[in-house]
Amino acid sequence: MTFEEVEQSLPNGFHDAALRGISADFVNLSIKLEMELHASVEGDANPERYLRGVLSVTRPYLFFLDPPDSRYGFIPRGMPVNASGFALKAGKDPKIDALLQRIPADATAFVFFLDDWNTYLYVAGATVQFSWDYR
Repeated sequence: MTFEEVEQSLPNGFHDAALRGISADFVNLSIKLEMELHASVEGDANPERYLRGVLSVTRPYLFFLDPPDSRYGFIPRGMPVNASGFALKAGKDPKIDALLQRIPADATAFVFFLDDWNTYLYVAGATVQFSWDYR
């Protein structure tokens, strides 16, 4: 799947997501983003229902976080980092364009804006999948 396909399969996409954690497995070539996603749909008794899930990226080609804005607090406060995502496309930033040219054409790429740090997290990989964590 692509990031866009995963996003379309979610009740509210990656809008108003909360990033809980990130892990990278360099041996098995994967990245996992633990998230809380807005899962309410029209007619739900709880319009602010959030559920946990894991976004898994296989064979990552690109993974970096821009430095947080120095005017925003970076110190962990025991809460997820608020985020929203969108497809990463060429033509917006020459440095990003140069990186995108170095990854396979069939890779899927996405960027998350981290509201609490006023910065971006960039991710690209061969495929992605999402699974709900029903603990």
